[in-house]
Amino acid sequence: MIGITHLPNFEMNNFFLVLFVFGLGTFYAQTSCSNITVRGKVIDTLRPQTFYQTVVFNKTQGTALFGQPDGSFLIQAKLLDTIVVSVKEYPKESFVVEEDISCSYVKVIVLKYKSKKLNEVILRPIKTAAEIKELRQRLVLEKTRTVTGIAALQSPISYLYETFSKKERNKRWIAEMKLEDKQMALVKEYIRTCIAYNLITLAEDQIDDFIIYLDMDTNFFRTASDYNLALYVKQKFKNFVSNR
Repeated sequence: MIGITHLPNFEMNNFFLVLFVFGLGTFYAQTSCSNITVRGKVIDTLRPQTFYQTVVFNKTQGTALFGQPDGSFLIQAKLLDTIVVSVKEYPKESFVVEEDISCSYVKVIVLKYKSKKLNEVILRPIKTAAEIKELRQRLVLEKTRTVTGIAALQSPISYLYETFSKKERNKRWIAEMKLEDKQMALVKEYIRTCIAYNLITLAEDQIDDFIIYLDMDTNFFRTASDYNLALYVKQKFKNFVSNR
């Protein structure tokens, strides 16, 4: 009988290759599992709580089940299956199933808070009716002419020039635009005050449309009493709502 050490080199190499393949097959026969029991648990280290809405989804197999209130779950899977764990108010977590010799896999998932995007909130101070009344009484057109009254009679050429020159007309137009802008801003403040005191109900993004609908006369806005102005706005608001 020929000993192993006396085999030719070629046969010796084949012999060890057979032993390796046989041993590898025996190893896989002992360790490879057709089913792996996955025992998992989700935890929140910052806010201990119960988890009533936990869903464990085997993405590879297309199966799912609910977890327990204490955060634990148990699901059957195969090697390299992808498991997705979904908990309400947390980002989804996923992992790939591995195995050990007991055909089981243990996974602990530490949950992270889901960042929430908050809507921008703009805080504006609400003026009182008295404050707005004081401001609206100041709504006057800025003076642009320098030659008026008796001076116009004493200097008719200058008066005519300032009346008809393009430059002076532009100055008056600019003054009118400034007055219109001031009035628009003040009317908007007044409408916000009306909303704050529940005189009308209007969303912030509807205020500009309502102001255009109001078509507020400058002289009326400047001189009206608080009662008449509020009555006017309330009536206009009813029409505004009914026409939308």
